[in-house]
Amino acid sequence: MKYNMYICDVLIHLKMDKNTEGFSFDQLLNDLYKPQNNPEKVTLNSLFEKRLDELDITKTDAQRIIDIEYRTLNGILSGSQKRVDFLILLKLAGFLKISKQEVATLYLEAMEESFPEARILLSDKIEFIKNTFDLATLKKVGFIKSITDFVEIENNICELFELEDIFDYKSPSVEVAFSSGAIQPKNVQNRSMWLMQAEKTIKALNNPYEYSRDSLIKYFSKIRWHSTDVNYGLINVIKDLYKLGITVVWQASLPAIHLRGATIPVNNKPCIILTNYRGYYPTIWFALLHELYHVIFDWEDIKIGQYHFTEEESERQLSVREKEQEADNFAREYLFSSEKLKHVQAYIDDYSYVDSFAKSNHVHKSFIYVFHAFNVTKNQDKFAWPRANKYNPDITSILNHLENSWDNYKPISKFIKPLKLKIYN
Repeated sequence: MKYNMYICDVLIHLKMDKNTEGFSFDQLLNDLYKPQNNPEKVTLNSLFEKRLDELDITKTDAQRIIDIEYRTLNGILSGSQKRVDFLILLKLAGFLKISKQEVATLYLEAMEESFPEARILLSDKIEFIKNTFDLATLKKVGFIKSITDFVEIENNICELFELEDIFDYKSPSVEVAFSSGAIQPKNVQNRSMWLMQAEKTIKALNNPYEYSRDSLIKYFSKIRWHSTDVNYGLINVIKDLYKLGITVVWQASLPAIHLRGATIPVNNKPCIILTNYRGYYPTIWFALLHELYHVIFDWEDIKIGQYHFTEEESERQLSVREKEQEADNFAREYLFSSEKLKHVQAYIDDYSYVDSFAKSNHVHKSFIYVFHAFNVTKNQDKFAWPRANKYNPDITSILNHLENSWDNYKPISKFIKPLKLKIYN
């Protein structure tokens, strides 16, 4: 915060000056940042113009009275003057007939308007930011540049979520059916922020269509074939599901959240969040089918907030784990059955055969390679994952259409405008 030094200069000079007895340094800071109730904001410039009218003099006359140069006076009134002789502020206070504390406060407010990056955050905001967000992760993904520049951190968070104040940030209250990875997160801060952005995006999209379970079941047979179109298949499915009352959004991942996706209720309708878990194209479709399973079979529980992934050891958790396993099995069998995989594994090194077999079963060939890699150990096939990586398609085109990236984010309302025109309509 490169301009803080100029604000501090003024405060220190005022605090040390022998003519400022009774001046409270701490009170000035508190007054500067507490909410103002005045409907019409008072500024140094407005008080100066009012004083000119009262005295019926010109600005030039005022300069002579105060003994101040034209450029310096304008800089103080507008807050663009980075350095100022504190004696001038005392003279200005006398000319305007206001207290030394008031002229200092108004000057700092004007300076804050000119240099917002110099704003000082109070300790309670800093503490809230530290306790609520994983700053190291946000820096790693490019959302912030520094973990100590709390003004930037507050500005970025408020801009993304379109908040008036950082204290308006609340962790999501919705109940979630998570499609988790094998590893559990060390903390929930990143999951909460990930979910917060997705939830606000879904609410902004405001799906007008009614959810129909029967219509979803009828549509199921058409989903797998879309996976063969890497560039537009997922987008086309998202369009179709939207018209069935199911909002599917893509949420940029965060390190160590260990999630493939989640299902949440918004406006009494099922909403699915997908993310880029480990970068495999088949995993995106696997997560989608996993979440759709929850929509079909667990929606009533999710809707009333009874289905929630918990890490506590309990009978309820065992029930949830069973449902997660059922959803996984459903997704695997729907996309590419165990029987088909068993057949094609004998020809796994024959690319032409695998490609042909995938096409005849209306699925992208990468599914065969990834599912095979999951099925075998390294001792059984040490080339399984290298092979899966080789034939895993580039998903950049999907991200370009659907992702509000952390390192180049847009406020949610601006981000969804083109999406509503092209996809969610």
